[in-house]
Amino acid sequence: MIETSLRSGLVVRLMAAIVMLLVLDSIACYYTAAHFANLVYDRWLIDSNRSLSKAVKVVDRRVEFDLPHVARDVFEFDEVDKTYFQISSRKQGFIAGVAALPQLIESSENGLRLVDARVDNQHVRLVATNISLADSDDVVTVEVAETLNKRAQLRTEILLAMSAPQVGLLIVALALAWFGIARGLKPLTDLAAQIEARGHDNLTPVPEANLPKEARTLVSKINDLLVRLERAMVAQKRFVADAAHQLRTPLAAILLYTERAQRVADGDQGQLALLGLHSAAERAARLSQQLLTLARAEPEAAAAIELKPVNLSELARAIGEEWIARALAQEIDFGLVVPDFVIIVNGNAGLLGELLSNLVDNALRYSGRGSRVTVAVEARPTPRLIVEDDGPGIPIDERTKIFERFYRAGGEASSGCGLGLAIVAEIAKLHRAAVQVESGNEQHGVRFIVKFSN
Repeated sequence: MIETSLRSGLVVRLMAAIVMLLVLDSIACYYTAAHFANLVYDRWLIDSNRSLSKAVKVVDRRVEFDLPHVARDVFEFDEVDKTYFQISSRKQGFIAGVAALPQLIESSENGLRLVDARVDNQHVRLVATNISLADSDDVVTVEVAETLNKRAQLRTEILLAMSAPQVGLLIVALALAWFGIARGLKPLTDLAAQIEARGHDNLTPVPEANLPKEARTLVSKINDLLVRLERAMVAQKRFVADAAHQLRTPLAAILLYTERAQRVADGDQGQLALLGLHSAAERAARLSQQLLTLARAEPEAAAAIELKPVNLSELARAIGEEWIARALAQEIDFGLVVPDFVIIVNGNAGLLGELLSNLVDNALRYSGRGSRVTVAVEARPTPRLIVEDDGPGIPIDERTKIFERFYRAGGEASSGCGLGLAIVAEIAKLHRAAVQVESGNEQHGVRFIVKFSN
């Protein structure tokens, strides 16, 4: 995997923008240089054209070009470019010069015309002017052309003169950008060093003072993560401590009954010890199962659980039937009030089954023999699960505590492990459902209502 650098990335992006601007500037410089090169040599062509125009005379009402050979040689001499000229008139046609020049007849007299043309397969710059002479009704056209070598050289010299400082400016800009970006990213590098220097147990918030706005946003998110991490670690430590504390009792009972069974010789006493051993082992297994279920319902673990449509009616009927045998053994009137139609909620069938099982187990455990326990499902106004018993009920001042972990409404003498309703609360929270506790019919017993939002 290629390691990327924020500073290098910013410099590359900035350099790309600068290079693009430099390309656009180079194009502008090229046309600017070409314009001034043409401007300089166009003026020379115009001056040459006017000089040649003065050599045009009228002799016996006939246009003649009177230029000495020496002057003509001086005019045409050029070590770099080649110069052409042509004198012509409307009536006489070609008079002097190079016949290969294109004849450009300007509509208005004494007007100048500058164009690009070709002579002898060479690109030339050409200026043409029309003149009228005294004692003649003819119009004379004077044309002067020159190849473009000096213009190209001048254009190149201008470009080089303009490019050198711009390249230097680009290098300086990149250096300033590099150090400027490094300076701007210094708060992030200092922040990284500060976090790296921390110990694994230091979850205090990172200071946000003297940080730029963007860095404060990052630090704020880091602090939020540290707060959540600290809460998770505290909850984990508390969970482990509580689990160790709760498991200590059934494990101690298992050891006690095992030792008693080994010591006693009487068969009845040994049988009682084995029954106690079985009860303690069953309680430890139940507690372990509850702890695992609670761990699955934790927010951190629940994030990986897939929620999908679940038929609440079918689920309640299946779970309720599993508890009929125990209800009969305890001589409890167990009822299922489940509609025949489908009631869909978005959830996890396994966890919802644990929720309902814990509510039923809680009702059967605390209602006592001869009581009544009812499991019901309702569709309106929102889908809901209801578990109701006519046992001793729960005092109003304890109804906010029963969902705490390891809290037992019946005190330490209770046979429960104090996790059932905590699991119910966690699973309901995962499914965005609310658990409501109220008194049963005629203020007897207790009714648990799990209200789903969908």
